[in-house]
Amino acid sequence: MAEMLTIFDEKEQPIGVKERDKVHQDGNWHETFHCWMFRAEGGSIHLLLQQRADQKKDFPRLFDITAAGHIEAGEDVLLAGVREIEEEVGLKVAAEDLIHQGDFKEELKGGALVDREICRIYLLPWVKDMSFTIGEEVQDIISVSLTDMEELMDMERSVKGISILSGDEKEVTRKNLVPHEKEYERYVFQAIRRYVAKL
Repeated sequence: MAEMLTIFDEKEQPIGVKERDKVHQDGNWHETFHCWMFRAEGGSIHLLLQQRADQKKDFPRLFDITAAGHIEAGEDVLLAGVREIEEEVGLKVAAEDLIHQGDFKEELKGGALVDREICRIYLLPWVKDMSFTIGEEVQDIISVSLTDMEELMDMERSVKGISILSGDEKEVTRKNLVPHEKEYERYVFQAIRRYVAKL
């Protein structure tokens, strides 16, 4: 059965329900859940990025948000988030563990894809005893410094990430990151820094 999404107008008012593929073909606004996992330790902050699987239709093999996905029509945002986190990185989390950091409207374009997302952004602290098991949509999870990620926004360079599954070193550049808007990245990274500053 096709995945059905609620679609929205420019003012984020719901205007109907449509199949996911048609939503992307037509460029309709729709809701997504984004979870950024991080660890603050020894004065530095590290993010977890997933590496999308080879068989993903959009942006295969690129590094992206720790866990993210579409919120289906009629689905609660937090329940969608709990579902996506378990499906993609194998963690069972409680809805109350997710820390809402606001919403951001973002447009992603790639080939025939016009992906207009109303991103519901959440943080989740990454603690040492978490046991990750990747789902079929993910091929790896890496840890990368937030400072390095901020520098990547404005510079053509490469930074190092470390797979938390294998310990292997991975190179991260703008070219192998899903092409999010820089304003989106800035919004998320500042939200993480603000949250950590209060700890």
